[in-house]
Amino acid sequence: MKNIRFLNLIPVISFIFTFIKMQRFRFFSIFILSLAWSLDATVWPYLLRSIIDIFTQYDVDRMAAWPILQHLFLYIALLWVVVETGFRSRGFLQAAAFPKIEADIRTAMFDHVQHHSPKYFTTHFAGNLANKINDMAAQVTIILESLIIFIPVCVTCFVSIILFFQIHTLFASILITYVLIHFSICLFFTPKCAHYSDLHGEARSSLAGKIVDSLSNNFAVNLFSRFTFEKQRILISQKEEQTKNHQAKKYVAYMFLFLSTICLFASLTISAFIILYWVWGEITTGEAIQIFNTTWNVMLSLWFLSETTPPFFQAIGLASQAYSVMCDPQDVLDLPGAKDLIIERGEIIFENVSFQYGKGTLFENKDVHIKGGEKVGLVGSSGAGKSTFVNLILRFYPLDKGRILIDGQDIQHVTRDSLRSQIALIPQDTLLFHRSLKENISYSRVDASQEEIEEAAQLSHSDAFIKKCSEGYDSLVGDKGTKLSGGERQRIAIARAVLSKAPILIFDEATSALDSVTESYIQDSLAKLSESRTTLVVAHRLSTLVKMDRILVFSHGKIIEEGSHKELLDKKGHYAHMWNMQVGGFLPEIVEPD
Repeated sequence: MKNIRFLNLIPVISFIFTFIKMQRFRFFSIFILSLAWSLDATVWPYLLRSIIDIFTQYDVDRMAAWPILQHLFLYIALLWVVVETGFRSRGFLQAAAFPKIEADIRTAMFDHVQHHSPKYFTTHFAGNLANKINDMAAQVTIILESLIIFIPVCVTCFVSIILFFQIHTLFASILITYVLIHFSICLFFTPKCAHYSDLHGEARSSLAGKIVDSLSNNFAVNLFSRFTFEKQRILISQKEEQTKNHQAKKYVAYMFLFLSTICLFASLTISAFIILYWVWGEITTGEAIQIFNTTWNVMLSLWFLSETTPPFFQAIGLASQAYSVMCDPQDVLDLPGAKDLIIERGEIIFENVSFQYGKGTLFENKDVHIKGGEKVGLVGSSGAGKSTFVNLILRFYPLDKGRILIDGQDIQHVTRDSLRSQIALIPQDTLLFHRSLKENISYSRVDASQEEIEEAAQLSHSDAFIKKCSEGYDSLVGDKGTKLSGGERQRIAIARAVLSKAPILIFDEATSALDSVTESYIQDSLAKLSESRTTLVVAHRLSTLVKMDRILVFSHGKIIEEGSHKELLDKKGHYAHMWNMQVGGFLPEIVEPD
């Protein structure tokens, strides 16, 4: 079990070491300069011993000791300068190295998570992911600080043992025994402390994710007055986090109980032998003071190292949990040698495409041909496969079989950036960034000029309400665009698509949140926008598909009918049945059966 756990830590250690190598000189210098602590803990007692022995030796003729004492005082001053220079230099280096390694790790993890497909984010709390990214960055600093303490403590113990051997083997033997027992106790409690710290880290991340989930849906909480319900739901996770935290800290408390006991026993033992050996004349007064002082420094160093053990264990546990996000494979990656997509006509071809979503097969051996510049409507009940059809074109999900071609180029062999930059999607549920209206519109083309942004806003009938905002185009839209109405958010999404100038347009219920007057204006704008562009329109309002070149009727992932609006009505099939059933221009909400 211990070996398995150690093997699980190897990728985490390797991940951290990657970023240490980026600042190898800084961290090497930090570790070297940390040895100033060892000098202070061992050399100072040795110099103090020498001074006391000289005091004793020249007690009768004290002025004769002054030439020797001058050199010792010079050594003490030099030691002070070296130790202080080492500590202060290490402090400045850490002040530069730690913020950088945190920033580098946070950026690398964010970039990795960002490149997951939308499917990944439907099964993971955004708050949980953000918490793990921040956890890894913060815990790495704690781990490194503990290691920086560990090295000089080990050197202090090693040098002290050598110095004690020069005085008397007994004192060296006692110190060796104490150090070995101290480290053995720490190693004995390490597995349980690390295990429960690991569990606490996961519980803590889960709790943070649920808190963010509840806060981000505060409108629904207020709407249904579910404050008590949400509090009780959080309390369940909070109770689990508290229990795991208590278990982790309990074993740390047990560890300190044993460490304090052995420390007391060792200090009493070595003190007794110091007194006895001084009385018997086996050691000098200076040597007695050196042993007292050095033993105290060693015990203080070991105890200080032990004080860093709880946060170190917790940091290891949290870092292991945080690293789990780096272990999640990205399911949609650019293939080696992928080229940029070049679109001239906008022709889209599905060749023998199969795709399984969840446990059921949605598409199987699908063949579809959409000509360049063709305007195609997609219709069908909820779950029929319309959105999946669109998502596969955008390469949000990997295919199980077959291929999708755009102008003869397999989208699996082109870069994602070049693919998605040439397809403008206007979704039904528009989520905006908590940024300015200008930034949200220009997200499709971040280098767009103010004139181009305003032109896109005018075409989407957004310009009028934007100018009424307090700061115009610089007005913030709130979290997920909550300061705007549904129709206003939709118009911003349309303006974003207008600005992109993409050769392929996809409208997913793009006008569903608009009033009938605004919709009529935007329909005209969209008609102009889609001229000479391949256009796919997903709609429940069948009246929006009347002018389409072709309509594809989906059912259970299959295209059961296709043709123009008039042709499909003349067939008196599934589409004609839906046309006759629609109420107020909309299809009734029928979900495809499993």
